[in-house]
Amino acid sequence: METDAQRLRDRVTAAVGDSYLIGHEVGRGGVAVVYAAEDVRLQRKVALKVLPPDLAFRPDVRERFVREAQTAARLNHPHIVPIYAVHEVPGLVCFAMALVEGESLAARIAREGRPSFTFVAQVLEQMADALAYAHACGVVHRDIKPDNVLLDRESGRAMVTDFGIARAAESGSRLTQTGIAVGTPAFMSPEQAMGDKEVDGRSDLYSVGVIGYLMLAGRLPFEAATTPAMLMKQVSETPPPLRAFRPDAPRALVDILERCLAKTPAGRWESALQLRDTLRRAQRDGSLAAPMPSAVPPMHAGPVRSVSTDVMRG
Repeated sequence: METDAQRLRDRVTAAVGDSYLIGHEVGRGGVAVVYAAEDVRLQRKVALKVLPPDLAFRPDVRERFVREAQTAARLNHPHIVPIYAVHEVPGLVCFAMALVEGESLAARIAREGRPSFTFVAQVLEQMADALAYAHACGVVHRDIKPDNVLLDRESGRAMVTDFGIARAAESGSRLTQTGIAVGTPAFMSPEQAMGDKEVDGRSDLYSVGVIGYLMLAGRLPFEAATTPAMLMKQVSETPPPLRAFRPDAPRALVDILERCLAKTPAGRWESALQLRDTLRRAQRDGSLAAPMPSAVPPMHAGPVRSVSTDVMRG
């Protein structure tokens, strides 16, 4: 008996099979399914991201998905996964983007646990560099999380993906009728959690702070069993001090992340550019070699609990 996954793959092949050789499925989330593929004409590997049919048949979601994908396709930056083309046929919307050979930051954290301070600073700096460029182009990501940061195996670069996809899923409210969150609650800024649709780039900086906290502490700033509980914590609670989980963390890095995690946009870094430059200075001037003084004994830095946020998606 043919499964839903097989039917979708057959539909994608029928729709764009003349242009792409469809390979295996490499990812699946609430908003899209991703296949490895090869561009027949240009003979290059691509990732083909497909909007599921139940969303593709909704004109509001479909139009926004195409519009946001077209906007994201104009972004050209070494730390942003490029979008090559957007395809729209009856009942199906997809776009082709670069296939990054490597793994997601989520997979790296789950496999190796808490990384070195240098790795944390480098990844955050590269993310901030990508966001500074995108924000200057008028694009706010809205769904920064470890799953949307890819680590290229050959170059070691961190590359941000899925620009505009969270906004494309939005349809008149913070949660759509299909239950897709605009953003991922565990990484949402307080203003996103409160349903503000006009967030600016400083919302992305909060999400960067959550990722940094996760990498250093080995856990999220807030943990909750339900989406409403997580959203409430993002709005009203203060995360446990980082030094409680990583007493040897450099003061400079802790201070940077605490500012990212300010509850109000005005309390955070003024821009991703300012955050990027601060991280660069910390790496150059040796600040990352200066641990925060603490009487708390170091904790074992083994593998962390899974950072999959599926349970937090509604």
